[in-house]
Amino acid sequence: MLTLTVSGDVSDYADTSNLQRVIAEAAGVDVWFVSISVAAASVIVTATIVVPASTTALAVQAALSSNLGTAVAASAQLGLTVESTPTINVVDDASPPPAPEGSDGSSTVTIAAAAGGG
Repeated sequence: MLTLTVSGDVSDYADTSNLQRVIAEAAGVDVWFVSISVAAASVIVTATIVVPASTTALAVQAALSSNLGTAVAASAQLGLTVESTPTINVVDDASPPPAPEGSDGSSTVTIAAAAGGG
């Protein structure tokens, strides 16, 4: 899971398809492995990434660290203002979400990153 505190209002994020695509690219996974939710409290964007069998959690973590590891890099990559630096951790989820349509669903590891409020 990648959690970012960003500027704006929740209504600014009614269409998250581009954000989903860019996060998938940054993580090095296909877009159907990423789901996006948006919540109030500043604006908290959460991207849940199921690691496909074709890669490893560490590879996805490294890709996220490289592409979204700082507020500046995440802001530039995502095209929005990220207010604080994401921290990226691997989480082993014993109860993963259902496999997205078109995926092989063979992994139970998700990636987690959190950004503090800003």
